Amino acid sequence: MISKLRKKIIAINVVSVCIVFAVAMVLVFSTGYARINDERIIRLNGIVEQESLRDLEISKLKGVVVVEYDEDNANTLWTTTGEDVRLSDEQIESVVKKVVSKEKNEGWASVRVLYAKRSVDGVTRVALYDRHSNMRGVLLYMIYTLIALVVGSISYLVISYVLARVALAPVEESWNKQKQFLADASHELKTPLSVIMANTEIIASHGDETVESQKKWIENTRLESERMADLINDLLFLAKNDDGLKAQMDKVNISECVETIVLSHESVLYENGKIFNYSITSDLIVFGNDGQLKQLVAILLDNANKYSIGAGNILLEVENVGKNVHISVSNDCEELTEEQLEHLFDRFYTVDESRNKSNAGNGLGLSIAQVITHTHRGKITAECHNGRITFTVSIPLLKTK
Repeated sequence: MISKLRKKIIAINVVSVCIVFAVAMVLVFSTGYARINDERIIRLNGIVEQESLRDLEISKLKGVVVVEYDEDNANTLWTTTGEDVRLSDEQIESVVKKVVSKEKNEGWASVRVLYAKRSVDGVTRVALYDRHSNMRGVLLYMIYTLIALVVGSISYLVISYVLARVALAPVEESWNKQKQFLADASHELKTPLSVIMANTEIIASHGDETVESQKKWIENTRLESERMADLINDLLFLAKNDDGLKAQMDKVNISECVETIVLSHESVLYENGKIFNYSITSDLIVFGNDGQLKQLVAILLDNANKYSIGAGNILLEVENVGKNVHISVSNDCEELTEEQLEHLFDRFYTVDESRNKSNAGNGLGLSIAQVITHTHRGKITAECHNGRITFTVSIPLLKTK
């Protein structure tokens, strides 16, 4: 699809530019040629207004025929022909008779011949310009124009191809990510659905059993349903963000937001045997959405809970750094490569698939955290050094209380 779109854009650009270029060339040629013809008329008028035509130098009459014609006797008195004139004597005589009968003193005698005339002492002076004398120059001009059009079109084709690739690169990347997103979402939704269907078939095949005896399958179905509901909610959040839907913003005390989430997660971390410490600078105000900021902190703490190793040594810090509020969550973890760090915020990306399944993750948490951070005009980064990973969120500080 992107390839076809690129070709259409290039074709439209090249065709439109060729049309504009061709029209411009025709206009320039027409205007220039009309001006040249006006100059030729002026030249012919200058010739017929000479005191004596017979004193004219032949070298100055290139492409010109000068005739003195007696209208009363209808005969030619005198004729002189310059260089590059391709008119025969018969053609000259025919054109002169036509010119003498015209009312206008200048103009076109035919498609090929320009003229100017004056009557002096009963004799009509006629100067004819044979346009054929400069046809070679016109032909060369047209050839050069055509070459310029072809070269310009080819050059613009190359430029359009390069620019189209550059312009469509983000679109192509987004398109590929969207296709991957749909494939991954389908896969993630398929897994809990398969489990639910399998469990219901097992329960249905033991119709004479009690609910208590089937509790294992019912509980599995409930857990998978909750997992699928969480996944759908995450997908809807990302879809709304892709459509440009933003949450309502207001002044938020981010210190109180973080404290609320810390209190709700402290017991969970303790039950999982994690060491958890935190330091929160009080009364830091940002412009944002209270619910999304709480969701952001919850995602970072859930991530630390799921993927920290051993006691975890989880540390959360909220502090004022310059004009920004920094929220950082760090914990002990397995060493990650640079490539793994680069993909941590990709949708459905998980470092360890098997571990992810056991912790009921879907690979969307950090993607949502990144979306929330960008919505708040902030930046989120991940760094891993000496067996510890640190996620840092930087959001512009509105003011301190």
